[in-house]
Amino acid sequence: MLSIVFGLIAICLGLWGLSNYWWYIVDVFVGILPLFLIFGGFIAVLAGIRNTGLTAKMKDNNVNKTEAHEADEADETNT
Repeated sequence: MLSIVFGLIAICLGLWGLSNYWWYIVDVFVGILPLFLIFGGFIAVLAGIRNTGLTAKMKDNNVNKTEAHEADEADETNT
C-alpha cells in the first residue's frame, strides 16, 4: 500500500515538473537525439553486416592471408 502511495506521489510530481519545465525536457531531448541516432545507426550497420555475410567473407580473407603468409615463411625457411 505504501509503495502505491509513493508511486502516485512520484507520478504527480513528475507531471507537475513536466508541465512547468517542459522546455528543459525539450532541450534534453534535442541534446540526446543525435546520440540515439548515432547509436541506432551503428547497430543497424552491424546488423546489416551480419545479415549480408560480410563477416564470413572478412574471416575467409584473413584465413587466406594467414595461410599465404605461413606458406611464404615456410618457403623462406626451406631455402
